[in-house]
Amino acid sequence: MLTPEYLNSCTDYLLGMYDALNQSIAEDIARRIVKTGQMTDSAKWQVKQLRENGELMQDIVKDVARISGKSQNEVKRLFRDSARTGVRYDAQPLLKAGYDIDLKLSPAMNQVLEAAIAKTNGNIHNLTMTTGSTTGGLYLEATNLAYMKATSGGFSYYEAIREAIKQAAKDGGYVLYGKGNRSQLDVAIRRSVLTGLNQTAGKLTELYAEDMDVEYYETTAHAGARPSHAEWQGRVFKIHGSSPDYPNFVDSTGYGSGSGLCGWNCRHSFYPYWPGISSPAYSKERLAEYDRAKYSYNGDMLTDYECSQIQRAYEREIREIKRILSSYDAAMQESRSEAQIQCIQEDFTSESVKLKKKERELKNFCNDTNRSYDSARTQVVAYKDSEGRIVNFGRSTAQKAVWANKKSN
Repeated sequence: MLTPEYLNSCTDYLLGMYDALNQSIAEDIARRIVKTGQMTDSAKWQVKQLRENGELMQDIVKDVARISGKSQNEVKRLFRDSARTGVRYDAQPLLKAGYDIDLKLSPAMNQVLEAAIAKTNGNIHNLTMTTGSTTGGLYLEATNLAYMKATSGGFSYYEAIREAIKQAAKDGGYVLYGKGNRSQLDVAIRRSVLTGLNQTAGKLTELYAEDMDVEYYETTAHAGARPSHAEWQGRVFKIHGSSPDYPNFVDSTGYGSGSGLCGWNCRHSFYPYWPGISSPAYSKERLAEYDRAKYSYNGDMLTDYECSQIQRAYEREIREIKRILSSYDAAMQESRSEAQIQCIQEDFTSESVKLKKKERELKNFCNDTNRSYDSARTQVVAYKDSEGRIVNFGRSTAQKAVWANKKSN
């Protein structure tokens, strides 16, 4: 079993690596858009863009290779740490009751763990390479839009280039799924790792429970659970069959399905429960408090779940603005045209003001609704430095954004 708190933050360091990759892609696109030069006729333009697109793909492959080894090692560390943590949690009721329990992973558990590590690293590689292939389309789409705007006469060349950079940065690196669905790279990576981690913890708990002849599971609970999960969180279930006091585990929780317990982005887990030895971890009053609408915001009363959705939306907006700022900064450093730099600088200042406004709104919202402000979720680059601290998005860009915001006031 893994706690909701553990699952909420365990992927931050890994995601920082892919935030860095995502920013690198956005900046690379911005530099290449700036290097397009004055608009030529359509055929020459297309040939030039295809050549630049090929060079962009080569650079992305290099970026992926650079981060790949570090990412694989972090996934191994994360899964092994979670396995040890999960076994300790599963054994807590017996340890507290004075039983002598071996906390080592069994051979079968180790086999499941290593298979899960290999599968998750494979999934991440596929997601990342998919992002690489879609980036080419993103670049061509942005530059073709700039070409059409400039040649239509409705926009100056510099305005068209500026808009193309902004649109590419807003889209960012993304993963394309079947039927045209797509997700941002960081969202897709987090979903893949968190789901794989939690499902592996669940399999290890199943093996542990089988070895110990366990007949019941208790699920974890947390504030802000999605409504369909709030129905069964924090309750005790029978593993096989059911009884008047204990409904069936799989039937009640949907365990094993994408939308159920340990499914997509789920932060719930479960652990062995021994009637007469274990004590329920969650009272009915505590569970009811999780679901109660108790926070006042803009004239409405919100539940923890509704607050979490608003906070995530703010965090996505802030990360998007930071990608745009990083792309503008890269473009200005690449450009040799003072007129172009001035045009982009105007939007850099405007986005800097917007960033500080959104950050204030998020902090005020967190204060008003008694929520934690999680800085790791608003970073474009959120990796750890040598002292284990979360590093802000491109320090030089951050400082320029602060200065631009001050100048505009």
